[in-house]
Amino acid sequence: MRLLAVLLSVGPDRGTLPLRALETIETALSKGYAVFCFLYEDGVLLANGRREIPQGETDPSQFLETLARHQHCDVVACITAAERRGVTQDVLITNVRVGGLGEWTDQLQAADRVVQFR
Repeated sequence: MRLLAVLLSVGPDRGTLPLRALETIETALSKGYAVFCFLYEDGVLLANGRREIPQGETDPSQFLETLARHQHCDVVACITAAERRGVTQDVLITNVRVGGLGEWTDQLQAADRVVQFR
């Protein structure tokens, strides 16, 4: 199976860019790719399941949670970036785990394609 590695460094409040990133992941999964998504810098805020979203606004975290349920989608939040932003293991959305940059490096070397959203 082909592997797409995604580095997602933008927070949920950066306009449409986080949604475009998640749509890219969704498309890759639909085309038979396995996806490794590494949430880095403000991207870890997408994994915070306790964010309050104003009524009528789209919550990219819900979209990410849906994608993370896919058997071929692995979503990892950078532990250092998460701790720096107050995102702890107990507030992570379902099927997202914490990991380190070493894991990103390993997946980067194994990937057929790499995409970065900053």
